[in-house]
Amino acid sequence: MAKLAVIDCQVAGIAGDMLMSALVDAGADRKKVADAIFACQKFLKGSKITKVSFDKITTHGFYATQLALVCKDSVHERKGAEMTGALEKTCDLLGISGKARRFAESSLKSIISAEATIHGESPDSVHLHEASSIDTLADIVGCAVALDDLGLFDAQVYSTKIAVGAGTLKFSHGKVPNPADAVLHIFKGRQFVLEGGQAKDELATPTGSALLANIAQKSVDSYPPITVEKIGYGAGCKKFAGFANLVRVTIGTAPAAAEKDTVCLVETNVDDVTGETLGNLIEKLTEAGAKDVTVLTGTGKKGRPSHLVRVICDNRLQDAMLDVLFGETGTLGARIQQVERVVLPREIITVPVKIAGSTFNVHVKVAKDAAGNIRGAKPEFEDIKIIAARCGMPARRVAELVGAQVAQKTGAT
Repeated sequence: MAKLAVIDCQVAGIAGDMLMSALVDAGADRKKVADAIFACQKFLKGSKITKVSFDKITTHGFYATQLALVCKDSVHERKGAEMTGALEKTCDLLGISGKARRFAESSLKSIISAEATIHGESPDSVHLHEASSIDTLADIVGCAVALDDLGLFDAQVYSTKIAVGAGTLKFSHGKVPNPADAVLHIFKGRQFVLEGGQAKDELATPTGSALLANIAQKSVDSYPPITVEKIGYGAGCKKFAGFANLVRVTIGTAPAAAEKDTVCLVETNVDDVTGETLGNLIEKLTEAGAKDVTVLTGTGKKGRPSHLVRVICDNRLQDAMLDVLFGETGTLGARIQQVERVVLPREIITVPVKIAGSTFNVHVKVAKDAAGNIRGAKPEFEDIKIIAARCGMPARRVAELVGAQVAQKTGAT
């Protein structure tokens, strides 16, 4: 069954520490997350973390987890390039997965790009104030590790509508309307609905907003069909009279039936690139998280050979796909559509197979129908290549042998 998660921020909004605490409350390894937070101080000059703990508290009757972070930061302003460099070095030190790293980098990029747009500066040179603190880096890295530990980068993740609060805010540039401009720019053009909420206070922070926008596909009016397995409550530090200052994360599985979701379809036409460039493009798009990449050949203007590059990705990865397309092809534009798709639930299982007298474990992607019957079973080709190399056999022959054994053992039709 497909893993599903809902981040509920319709009452108390979203903040990085609250989301991280909710993920830990739902079962993420707290020591692994705490160690990741401590690593952040190594590459941010002037910062020092002395305590990281996840404490259990009760607020408005809810037993929740709250991050206790004690730190000092003698630097009150940093450039975007410095924050990016610190994040990259922290990810290198921790050796986090590619999916976790892409999430962390895209979340920070969302914050920096929003600030750069507001101030009319480049992302590298823009001066960050509140967003340049050690807290920001800790929230991003901690959430990346927690999400990865819970397996949520392979899940369908949604949010509720996002409470942002009301009134005005005071920060480094003076008094501004709430929500902060950075929050508006982060959600601009995305399928997220913002609403005021019950407090004249900041409920949605830029960091929390960036994290949410880069993990959730969109906000929904009501919960999708879900079989609940885990629930996490993450408490913030502020106290409100009328409601608990909590982010709730619900994790479970979608019912075993054909499921509908929305994905992003990105297309561009190119007529001046080589086959090698297209091959490299497919590789780069796949590394950036594309679900599928197709290159179609045709004839364009003035009879020139042309290629249509079609990319399918999660909505949250739209900007990452555009960056790769523009950078690798030199194309001047792209078309973007939100499209609905119907998919069978799928999962990865391990199937033992015997080839040339030796036993190998092969990862197999299986799809099931509404009754739970396996309708398709496809061995991972990387495993096929490994077996072929070890046995000195053609990959095509190994694929035939493995496919037959997998079909027999799984009962795939």
